[in-house]
Amino acid sequence: MAGTISILGMGSGLQLQDILDQLKAADRAPITRLKAKQLQAKDRVAELDTLKKLLLDLKDKALTLGLSSTYLGRSVSLSDSSPVSVSVSSGASTGSYNIEVIRLAQYSAWRSTSGFASEDSVINGTGSTETFTYEVNGKSTSLSVASGTTLQQLAALINDDPNNPGVTASVVKDGTGATPYKLLIQSNTLGESGRISITKQLTDITLAEETGTGGSSLDAEIKIDGVSYTKGSNEITDILTGVTFTLQATGQTTLSITTDTSGIAALVKDFVTGLNEYFQEVNTNSSYDTDTGVGGSLYGVTSIQLFKSQVIESVSDKVDVSGAITSIFDLGFEFARDGTISINEDTLNQALSEHFNDVKSFFLGDTDNNITGWADRVNTILRTATKANTGLIDAEKSAANSQINNLDEQITSAEARLEKKYEILARQFLELDRYMNNMQSISSYLSQQFEAFNNALKNK
Repeated sequence: MAGTISILGMGSGLQLQDILDQLKAADRAPITRLKAKQLQAKDRVAELDTLKKLLLDLKDKALTLGLSSTYLGRSVSLSDSSPVSVSVSSGASTGSYNIEVIRLAQYSAWRSTSGFASEDSVINGTGSTETFTYEVNGKSTSLSVASGTTLQQLAALINDDPNNPGVTASVVKDGTGATPYKLLIQSNTLGESGRISITKQLTDITLAEETGTGGSSLDAEIKIDGVSYTKGSNEITDILTGVTFTLQATGQTTLSITTDTSGIAALVKDFVTGLNEYFQEVNTNSSYDTDTGVGGSLYGVTSIQLFKSQVIESVSDKVDVSGAITSIFDLGFEFARDGTISINEDTLNQALSEHFNDVKSFFLGDTDNNITGWADRVNTILRTATKANTGLIDAEKSAANSQINNLDEQITSAEARLEKKYEILARQFLELDRYMNNMQSISSYLSQQFEAFNNALKNK
């Protein structure tokens, strides 16, 4: 048929192909409108996905503001950080403490009193095996030291002993002159629980206590508000609940543990940012361009506009808890004429600083008095839109997808009808072309006959 259509009008001289194309273009206008509607529906599905993501982000922020753990953050300050470093966990008691580090925990150590010329110097030249005995925290260990054993070999003998109770022996070069090498035995455990006592020495080498001499304690000592605590480590976790002290040097400092409000302030500001992004997305895609006559992907979706109003109402609602904070406006929220929200950070920070418990009650509510907090209220309204399958967004997506499928069927059916119609019309135009061609041939023949007859009459 395509070949037939391409020669339409050649016989009759009429512009039949142009007429056929113009008729077909006019008949395609409804299909073009259907495709435009389908494209708008597809844009709506994509936009609804964007809205759902924005609302889920908002919901997460509201959910976090509704968790008790959000309000347990703590910050630490020290008047002098040299004596000690401090870390705190969430929920630690707030307060101010005077800290004094009296003594750091030490490792028990013994060192030989005289030096040797080298690591290979013999430390048992008696000609017979001797016994070297020491204790760690009351546990006794004895070693048999053969005649001819060197300084390095004795260190290895101590370290490799399967009954080693937790010490490390090493040869150190800390002397001068011809005999700089000495034996050092050090406990692997800090404090008194790692104290070493040598109960039997060798004949040719004598070790003397280097730390903890004269009965001085190897444990750390710290005073907190004048109360003394002795610990076997420089990292202390069992004095103040949730507080870890790491002792660094002797000295005094003042510790202050306060509620950390910076994280809450950041959450509130992030919520405002997310809310503005959501409002802007809805407004931009719900507009109608009068010049082009084209609406945004959400134009005419009344449920989205209604939900936006519900969000504004939910966010603005008061929470009837006793205290200075009963609405977001007490936290510095401000609505502009264009529908955007801003926040006065000075007002927010002042509220968190001066009325922290009231801010907390506003967001969390009061379960004892059956008062739902602001965060749960907002979280609930956002859940109605973002819930899988049954939420507002998914319901609108389902409707848009159904519209896309329905329009697809309409377009396919209309295309088929149009093609069928113009197959028939093309054949009719072809018959018209042939008929007009025959009529022109008959007309030409009759004209020739009349002319011949007239010529014959003139010649008589």
